[in-house]
Amino acid sequence: MGTRAIIVKNISANLLLQLITALGGFILPPLIVVTYGSATNGMLASIKQFITYLTLLEAGVGAAAIVALYQALSQHNLSLRNRILAAARHFYHISGGLFALGLVILAGLFAWLTQEQISARLTFWMVLVMGAINIMDFFLFGAYRALLTADQKTYVISAVQAASVLVVTALCYFLIKAGYSILTVQAAATLVQLVKLLCYRRYVQQHYPDLQPDPAQPRYHLHQTWDALTHQLTGLLIFSSPLVLITLFLSLKDASIYAVYALVFAAIKMALQSMSQGMQAVFGHSLHEDMTASRRHYARYECLFWCFLGWCYSCTALLFMPFIQVYTQKMTDADYQQPLLALLFLLVGIVENSRIPAMTLIMGAGRYKATKPAALFEASLNLVCSIWLIQLWGLAGLLVAALVSFLYRSNDMIYYTSKHILSLPVWRSYAVLLPVLLLMLVVILAGWPLLAGIAVTGYVAWLCLSVVTALVVIVPFILLYFLMNRWSLR
Repeated sequence: MGTRAIIVKNISANLLLQLITALGGFILPPLIVVTYGSATNGMLASIKQFITYLTLLEAGVGAAAIVALYQALSQHNLSLRNRILAAARHFYHISGGLFALGLVILAGLFAWLTQEQISARLTFWMVLVMGAINIMDFFLFGAYRALLTADQKTYVISAVQAASVLVVTALCYFLIKAGYSILTVQAAATLVQLVKLLCYRRYVQQHYPDLQPDPAQPRYHLHQTWDALTHQLTGLLIFSSPLVLITLFLSLKDASIYAVYALVFAAIKMALQSMSQGMQAVFGHSLHEDMTASRRHYARYECLFWCFLGWCYSCTALLFMPFIQVYTQKMTDADYQQPLLALLFLLVGIVENSRIPAMTLIMGAGRYKATKPAALFEASLNLVCSIWLIQLWGLAGLLVAALVSFLYRSNDMIYYTSKHILSLPVWRSYAVLLPVLLLMLVVILAGWPLLAGIAVTGYVAWLCLSVVTALVVIVPFILLYFLMNRWSLR
């Protein structure tokens, strides 16, 4: 299968996954808020973030294994491949045991922390039930995920995950409507995800029948494990800390408000990340074989991605608040109408996601050690500003802190990829990005007065407005893409 076919297959499968995930994410929270209250919704969102922190126990192993596997797969070296997977599996099993211990400790701490807002017993069991699937992931699939990613078969992961999300969403919707407790709903979701893991294992065993390592061969030493771990740690600290800090300094209702807004922008981020699905592996192979081809692939990918980003966030700026009005019309126990919060989320999303092309290239090149200092500085800057500003400005303070750290790190990544990986002038990337940002500003300023007077009373009206807006807004970005793409390939 050619490179283009692989990219299309991976991106298509991931786009389908992100679409289904976004729909599931939008369907369930309003139902949870109406049925169980904003505090319960905030609890669920916070637990997810706390559990995400615990998954750091495996972070670095998967990333290091993927980079190591590029060489083994390119050379068709089955012995080396099996040694790498054996080493990864060993680390995953150790991490799984530590994760289980940490999960029990987390359950007790979180139950104690929120006992004045929600039942401590419910919180304790929710943490255990929600984290159980991660324990099983460590033991059943962790190392295999690295193999499928390095072998450019992420479409398999995306397809199975998409089916799982569909089943989980439908099952949870039915159980909530039928009056079951939130704990029962989450337990059912965990069982479905266990079946998903078994499906992954079955696929790998069928398509890689020679995975058994040779006991006579010494175990492979995974290089850059700690460097990759540092990147995972800093990333999760930045992207998971908001809900943790909200739980500590504000309230579960504030966590619910933040989670609802973050839900929309997370869906946009997933759509943008789908554009990079499979590209890490493509760069991982091509950087070792043909630098000229790598530069050509990256120039086209960067231009396409940033134009797609501009279209997505231009539409979001015009359609977000009308959507929130419809989406939260039955959520009356907290103030979900906060335009300033929406503006800050928009700015943060643009700055944060502008780094995705550069980050994809850095990961494909395996440059974890060289970029570690910048990642550590970003995390430190984000955490210090977040703790300080959340006490001054609440939710808005968190987003201002994120904006400051993202401005630094996104520019640093763009500089590093141009200077140290592709050996190209840095200004070439900005010569593509800046026109996209300018076009976004023009589109938003021109479209906002036109849409401000349109009343949106329900989902059908909003959907119709969205389709028209998206079709109109995409035209200038398509024109800009063809213009900038032709120039960037010179």
